[in-house]
Amino acid sequence: MSRYSQKAEVLLYQNDKAQRLASKAIAKQSEYDGEFKYAGVDDNYFMTAALAPGPSTIRYQPVSIPAPAPNDPARDLVAYEIEPHKPDEPIRFFFGPKDFDVLAAISPDLTKAINFGMFTIIVVPLLRSLKWVNSFVGNYGFSIIILTILINVIMFPLRHKGVVSMRKMQEIQPEVKAIQDRYAKLKATDPAKQKMNQELMTLYRERGVNPAGGCVPMLLTMPVLLAMWALLSTAIELRGAPFIGWIHDLTAHDPLYITPIIMGVSQLWQQRMTPSAGMDPAQQRMMLVMPVVFTVMFLWLPAGVAIYYAVTNLWGIGQQYLTNYLIGPPKVRTIRPPAERRMKRAGSAEDKT
Repeated sequence: MSRYSQKAEVLLYQNDKAQRLASKAIAKQSEYDGEFKYAGVDDNYFMTAALAPGPSTIRYQPVSIPAPAPNDPARDLVAYEIEPHKPDEPIRFFFGPKDFDVLAAISPDLTKAINFGMFTIIVVPLLRSLKWVNSFVGNYGFSIIILTILINVIMFPLRHKGVVSMRKMQEIQPEVKAIQDRYAKLKATDPAKQKMNQELMTLYRERGVNPAGGCVPMLLTMPVLLAMWALLSTAIELRGAPFIGWIHDLTAHDPLYITPIIMGVSQLWQQRMTPSAGMDPAQQRMMLVMPVVFTVMFLWLPAGVAIYYAVTNLWGIGQQYLTNYLIGPPKVRTIRPPAERRMKRAGSAEDKT
């Protein structure tokens, strides 16, 4: 089974910032001078680095190691050497896994060697929570499921509010379309087009609908989704950690592709349940294609990531059913064409005469 991992990269840390360079960048520049808090080489789960080498010159060189099996590709690594400007001073080195707690015990700056991405401030508490849950469960696969449920329980009010807002938009969609149809023949630059926007805003205000109310709560949950992706793709704790049956390593892809398929089917199911008010047919078709795209992408991603997104989707389906039960079926109004309304009013006037 292939394991999701980045190739060996140059790692330099100075000015409170970690710099990573792919091995192909060595061809352009292989030598670096400066005062680094640490410098070395890392990949997804392991690193070797000189700690506080002081003013130094660091030279890198790509190294290719033949694969054990004839059909496997060669492994591309990076070698480095350090020439301190003060050769008499000793230099400490770190060799080992990028375990957050181990690195933090050496230096808080060393934890930045773990590439958690832009949501590090969220990833670190999630990592500590995952390890805390696992201290009771003893299986990181089930720990991911439990943490996913806890996260979704916390985000329940936001998602509930988003679905309720989308339901309100769905209910007034016939009135929205009737207003848009009245101004459909006008060009976008026509000043009269502004009247359409005014009528729409009046309608939203009268019905108590916020057009962005369905999107904003969902967007607020996105950082957590992306942070969990970063966590499950980089945490050394999951490397070699089994789940159940056929999944023997949560950092390797599912060998039977069962979890990605569950994730894709549940995503399609969830999208078909979600109100699509305001979407044109082309957008709706695109949304139905996305589960297929995600399923193909997840076939080769870590099984831990697929488990997290599958559980999130299944929770979303259950929450959608619960929300639908709490707020009842949509009350969609049918708007008669303006000509039909005028004819009815005229007919009523004739009856009175």
